[in-house]
Amino acid sequence: MRFIDTIEGLNEIFSTDIPKGSVVLITGAPGTLKSGITFSILSKYLNNVGEFGTYITLEQSKDNHLANMESMGLELSDNLSISDFSDYRLQYDDFSGDLLNLIETNILQYKQKMGDKFTCVALDSLGALYSLLDVEPQRMRKRLYHLFEPLRRENLTTFVILETTESLGMNYADNFESYLADGIIELGIHMKDNTTNRYIQARKMRASAHSMDPFILTVSNEGLKVYRGNIF
Repeated sequence: MRFIDTIEGLNEIFSTDIPKGSVVLITGAPGTLKSGITFSILSKYLNNVGEFGTYITLEQSKDNHLANMESMGLELSDNLSISDFSDYRLQYDDFSGDLLNLIETNILQYKQKMGDKFTCVALDSLGALYSLLDVEPQRMRKRLYHLFEPLRRENLTTFVILETTESLGMNYADNFESYLADGIIELGIHMKDNTTNRYIQARKMRASAHSMDPFILTVSNEGLKVYRGNIF
């Protein structure tokens, strides 16, 4: 099982798999299925390879998040733990240090406990994390680097969700997160001839062969599906 085999049609975009240990930015406007595609990739991958991972949600409670996933036909793998905002907030309120350090510590402790079987992390989302940090924008890139680098060294494949108001095609050069990520998968919504479609587009993926074309992303009774279509 490869990451690109987890969603039907995703292997039409990627010829080779997402490299292990990569930091992948999942970006898009509200309603573009950012959480759904991240959750689906991790759950299906971990369920089939016998590895373990954690999904950190800073926006929704665990119950609300899982209910949303179930509504799209997505099932939680027994090998994927969900850490919700309330878990971290309880610790953060009494924590004198930095929330980024707290998240990193929790991840690395889980890695130490599970060993090499712990391979995947998701952070949902950077926007929620930013809202909790009293950090000047010019310092944020350095802070993120110190979060991502230890995860790379531990060979953890990390999916990071970032909500945007514009497509990266419009402001790609201005997003400092994009420079820190090994891969960028953009999700969006496009209207054509009175038809609205969600799309997925691989903007960047180091050490992986992939198409730059947008593909249609849909929700079916069996989960998410990707297929080629005339979008723009």
